[in-house]
Amino acid sequence: MISDRAYLWLFPPGQAEPVVCGVVAWDGAEYVFRYGKSYLARPDAIPLSIPGRPLGELTGEPYVLDHELSGAVRDAAPDAWGRRIIQREIAKTLDPTGKAPYRLEGELGEIDYLLGAGADRIGALDATDRPDAYKPRTKPIRPLADALEAADRMERGQELDDDLDAALNHGTSIGGARPKVLFRRGKSWLVAKFSSSRDTLNMIAAEHGAMRLAAKAGLTVADTRVLGVSGKDVLLVRRFDRDTDADGHPTRRHMLSAMTLLDLDEYAVRSGEASYLELADVLRQYARDFERDGRELFRRMVFNILIGNTDDHARNHACFWDGTALDLTPGYDICPQPRLGYSADLAMTVGHQGRAATLNNALSQAERFGLSEHEAAECVDAMKRIVEAHWKELFSAAGMEAGDIEYLAKATILSPSIFD
Repeated sequence: MISDRAYLWLFPPGQAEPVVCGVVAWDGAEYVFRYGKSYLARPDAIPLSIPGRPLGELTGEPYVLDHELSGAVRDAAPDAWGRRIIQREIAKTLDPTGKAPYRLEGELGEIDYLLGAGADRIGALDATDRPDAYKPRTKPIRPLADALEAADRMERGQELDDDLDAALNHGTSIGGARPKVLFRRGKSWLVAKFSSSRDTLNMIAAEHGAMRLAAKAGLTVADTRVLGVSGKDVLLVRRFDRDTDADGHPTRRHMLSAMTLLDLDEYAVRSGEASYLELADVLRQYARDFERDGRELFRRMVFNILIGNTDDHARNHACFWDGTALDLTPGYDICPQPRLGYSADLAMTVGHQGRAATLNNALSQAERFGLSEHEAAECVDAMKRIVEAHWKELFSAAGMEAGDIEYLAKATILSPSIFD
């Protein structure tokens, strides 16, 4: 471990400047978070999470976090791809030859990763090593072509020069395992996603096609488009956690993942303990408009079954939180996961039959989402018709070749197993 404390800064709702809200520290045995006294004294202070969750009450008492951090703090930390880049960056700092980029993984602590991510991380939180003045960890902007080349070379274990290292650093503050970077173009904040050397088909076209199909089916999803860079396709996803105030200054929206809302850690998420049903219960209690968000969550679950998106884990669902109510964010990371086997499970519990990806299972507890049996059945039928009628044309328009479409048609999208 290099650092033993980090100060959290929050951009309050609608405000362009952050305020320090608390500190995360390693006390030699565990990670502890405390809200700052100055923050508790603010009339506009909000808890960083919903009641009953870590950081969910404004108190001067310490919150003990787990060893991968937890709650809203974990949401502000980088995930697999970002952690790989931070390992490389810190190792290169300690070893200027750059010949041991991955050797420090076991020595880095969670606070090192929290501080290592860039200031433009997802949501409204940032972390710095000092509490008296906000000095964001800015990173030089590099062309997308450089970031694409750097991600490709990193995946292949090849060395990077300083410029390519810098290009990668804009991916440290975002979750997920796939190569990606954050950047801004004009008034738009974007995530650029790259293909991976491990892909078995064109996953850029698959995700873009799935997102367009989701919109066609009436879901609220992030805007996407495909951009050609250096002869390769890059998926651009418009960020929904950024906005501007009346004067045109950028503002940020605080977000909580479903992992945080369900009070789970990474291990529980990976082992399938997350549940759509329990997330719907949280929305029923705290959503600003449960009728809207409960139905939307049900429709997203059904859509994931229809297209074979089994990567719908609890970090791929989130809500905005303003200290008073939750609002489901637009959908993101919606993409079919190619398979050859007959049946599949989603990453979260669906209904009476657990995680089984079947439409009957989705219908089995529709009332938890605020739908009657008849409403849920109509919803499923309508979405099935849209997917059947439009998925091939939309995936083709997204750039997917006929062979890849045929591959997805065999066992992934509208798999016969979902009708069992």
